[in-house]
Amino acid sequence: MVFGILVGEAPSEKKKVSLLWGLIKFEMESKYEKGYWLDLILRGREFHAPVTFIPIEIRYGLGFNGKLSGSFSNPSANALSSNEWLTFEDEVQNFRPDITEMIGTSMEADILLYNFANKIVKSNWMDIVSGITYRSSGLIAPAVVPYTEWGSVNSSWGTKTKFSPKMIEYLVTTHMLWQGFDSWFLDFRYSYGLARAKFYTTDNKVFDDSPTGSGTSMGLSLGFRYIFDPGKMNRFTVGIDLRHSYTKINNISDESDVTPISRFDLANYGVYVTLSAFYGGQKSIGDRGKQHYYKRDYITARKELREFIGQFPHHANRYRAQEYIDKCNYKIPYQIMDEGIELDGQGKTKEALGRYLLAQSLVINDTLILKTLDHRILQIAGKWMNRAELLLKEKYYSEAYALVQEVAAFSIFGKNELNRFHSYAVLEKGKKAQKYGFISRAMDYYGEALSMNSDLKYEVQALQYQAGVQLAELASTVDDFEEIQLAIYSLEMARELSKDIGPKNEKLLTKLKQKLELLDEHKARKWMDNKMNIAREKQALARAPRLKVGLTLPQVEILMGNPHETIHVENKSQDEQLWIYQLQSGVSLQLSFLDFKLFKIEEK
Repeated sequence: MVFGILVGEAPSEKKKVSLLWGLIKFEMESKYEKGYWLDLILRGREFHAPVTFIPIEIRYGLGFNGKLSGSFSNPSANALSSNEWLTFEDEVQNFRPDITEMIGTSMEADILLYNFANKIVKSNWMDIVSGITYRSSGLIAPAVVPYTEWGSVNSSWGTKTKFSPKMIEYLVTTHMLWQGFDSWFLDFRYSYGLARAKFYTTDNKVFDDSPTGSGTSMGLSLGFRYIFDPGKMNRFTVGIDLRHSYTKINNISDESDVTPISRFDLANYGVYVTLSAFYGGQKSIGDRGKQHYYKRDYITARKELREFIGQFPHHANRYRAQEYIDKCNYKIPYQIMDEGIELDGQGKTKEALGRYLLAQSLVINDTLILKTLDHRILQIAGKWMNRAELLLKEKYYSEAYALVQEVAAFSIFGKNELNRFHSYAVLEKGKKAQKYGFISRAMDYYGEALSMNSDLKYEVQALQYQAGVQLAELASTVDDFEEIQLAIYSLEMARELSKDIGPKNEKLLTKLKQKLELLDEHKARKWMDNKMNIAREKQALARAPRLKVGLTLPQVEILMGNPHETIHVENKSQDEQLWIYQLQSGVSLQLSFLDFKLFKIEEK
């Protein structure tokens, strides 16, 4: 047997553990499906709607140019220690600024970032948005070039000035977003484009128009974003980025020949504060469905995951959603069976049976649960059949039959016994009909019950005898042919069963037969008279003068008599009449007159 034992306790508030200042929250006392925690961390939002559009993202930060030498605790004073970062026209003294002289600020603005992958490929394995970036950067306290040494080589290089690259960059940018939780996400960014630079200034405010340079620039960054109001359609974020870029200014324009620099490369490392706005990325019904799955509500989970596949047929993780649906299909029968066990434990057997039958219909390739369900359903069927037998013995025939009908809906036991219990229910109807004087109807019920169950033969015969006697008494006062005939049949059957129905009933039987004979003679005579009248009518018509077109109204009236119905239409130009005769044969004879003469004869 399958029984459920419910152990209950008062609900208590679940303990929660928070990590990363509340960004990640875990309920430690909840019971989840296996794999919940790993999925929450790695695939918490795998079915989210795609991030479709980032209208703007602005970054501002601080960074330095070059490669540090020395150790982390004691970096070299020369931020750009390598000789390769500057290329000169002639052999001049290498330029080695201090680290403080290569620190600067920059501002970036990414605009119109759009998820082309989702639009074109119809897939969002990861949220990838692309757009345009504008970047400007400069140094805070730039170094003075070694103008004395350079001037000894070429006098035009000997101007006291500062080397302060002021960069303007136009880049094509692609962001790859990974959001595992509702309130934050990670942003990996790659940019590539063109750069222009002015790099000579005396006060770090006004920059010389010559020399200038141009080249290419590449940037990489990794950032963290915190989302304000994660439930809204348009959301805002604040974050921090670690950025590295490499800019090659390899095309120097120096018409006045004021610098020996023919090329310079800047490797920049910086930290940036970021503000942005974006659309999309909300959790979908698929994410909610997966949450229901891990909370072991497989029925709701399957419904919502199916809706998710319908809404996002090209989603990159739709195959994962189908895997969850397949798992739900396997686990749903167990969930429904558990509900049935709980109802069973509360004594609600009928409701429990409904859950067992539903679970049985949903099982897919699982013989273990099928055997368990079949066993319990068989037990319920046997229990109800025993109850039906007790009701039958107590002569609650309708109640017993209704119970067996319920069993027959789910068990062969009920189907095999359905006719037998039905026969008792029909027999009960016959008894009620006989009690209230509907003898003919009662006799029909008795015959129907006997045709279903031959074991009722003697009980039905006894009831038919009682009904026959009752009917004979009624039939002695009426002249209905069928009632008299049924009374005779019942009395003769009663005599056959009991061998003696008493002199009073014998006399009544004889009288009923005589009455029946008289009724037979009366009906036969009436039938013959009707046939003779029809024949006489036909003979009279045959002997009478022939009815033909052209006769006048008086001639037809002498021949046929007055019509049963006349339709008269008077026109100014002519007279129209229709005479209708109803013959005994049922035929309607219609005569049409025009200007008092017969012109058409019809039979209908």
